[in-house]
Amino acid sequence: MSLVDTLTDTPEEVASLIEHTNVDPASTEAEVRALCAEVLEYGFHAAVVVPYHAELASELLGDRAKVVAVVGFPYGIQSTTAKRAETRALLGHADELDMVMNRTAFADGDDETVVEDIAAVREVAGERTLKCIIESPALSRPEIERAAGLAEEGGADIVKTAVGYDGPTDPADVGTIRDAVAPDTGVKASGGIGSFETALTMVRAGATRIGASSGVDIYESVR
Repeated sequence: MSLVDTLTDTPEEVASLIEHTNVDPASTEAEVRALCAEVLEYGFHAAVVVPYHAELASELLGDRAKVVAVVGFPYGIQSTTAKRAETRALLGHADELDMVMNRTAFADGDDETVVEDIAAVREVAGERTLKCIIESPALSRPEIERAAGLAEEGGADIVKTAVGYDGPTDPADVGTIRDAVAPDTGVKASGGIGSFETALTMVRAGATRIGASSGVDIYESVR
């Protein structure tokens, strides 16, 4: 049974795809505690937090759900050395890492640097799931195809659409990523997803994970 069929038959299964997110730079301890409580209550796949809160999220979730920490957030313009150091510092707390590709190098046509940057983080991350954010709302279709291919070449397990600062994710962008990468490379749709129907549309387009600050709204909308 396909993922789309599973969600159509059992909408509540969407919880297993949701990475419940609060990466607000002003996020507080209380908000992260609430986020993690919701992850456990609804059975979401993970809590996504900024590095500052990764240790707290790890303490709260234990082995009951995944902790995802962002790296090179939100624009990916940090040096590769800085991203490697940030990743290394997170190894004791994060199960998965959402890194942002070097958007400046990408815009400059320096594909080699983009790939090397991702590969360097991949090396430090080890067996942890590595997602690479390409910020698809800011890219043309050919650029999305190129970015997705570079992310995969660098060793990303999952290509993620966006951090959400450049507008909502278009399902067509998800489809473009899906077509540009191998079948065993995942696609995380993130940005502007606030209902089950929108999440299902993303899955139909090829998403295997859903990133959203509105995880509870998505789940509740299936009832």
